[in-house]
Amino acid sequence: MEDRDLFKELGLNINEGKLYSELVKHGKLSAAEVSSKAGVPYGKVYVVLQSLIDKGFVRVIPEKTKKFSPVSPESLEKIIDEKRKLLEEAKEKVKELKQFYDDKEKDVLVVGEGDRGFWKIAEGMKEAEKYAYNIKWDSKIRPGAIEKVKKRIKSKKLEMKNLVRYDEETEKNVKRFSRAGLSQAEFPNEGVALAILDDEEVLIGLIKKNTTLLVRDVAFTKCMRRLFLAAYNDAEKIR
Repeated sequence: MEDRDLFKELGLNINEGKLYSELVKHGKLSAAEVSSKAGVPYGKVYVVLQSLIDKGFVRVIPEKTKKFSPVSPESLEKIIDEKRKLLEEAKEKVKELKQFYDDKEKDVLVVGEGDRGFWKIAEGMKEAEKYAYNIKWDSKIRPGAIEKVKKRIKSKKLEMKNLVRYDEETEKNVKRFSRAGLSQAEFPNEGVALAILDDEEVLIGLIKKNTTLLVRDVAFTKCMRRLFLAAYNDAEKIR
């Protein structure tokens, strides 16, 4: 970034930046001296110096020949800190606006038929960040699933719990997930899969109907979360 752009970010124009820089390098200078060193025409130098005084970057030294002295560059650091704080606040505001935008743009209800419909919906879902609660029908292990579960559990950033159909058909895979550290409990299941993510989305799979439904609604998701946890707490845990 060029000096003029840096000065602009700090609230100074190019001539103000030049004068201030020379004053910092040389200490107190007269108007003629700073004009010569900074390359700012003498006819403009008093206007520029007065602007710097008004902005708090320069003070007058009342000597026989009036001199000008810079304030500490720490004042620039304060400006930078203030700008950084404002940018962080702006970033949070953008996140908030983006959430409103995403909620408006995305369909509240999405229905898919067959495997193609399921995967189309699944690919459009968010990545869970706070919690992922699932009701599993078959506990199939897809490539990389065990490693992904281990990584997420190790990070301790994501709470994961499963209610699973636990019988001769599913036992082997269920135990593999348990050995990976996933919290699981037995749940009678006649053909439903469910995924509840971050108080935002609920994926419902009707296995025997080969139909998938995605619900994007905070109130519904929170309700399903409470029902899931009540069922999980009462269920027999799988070790």
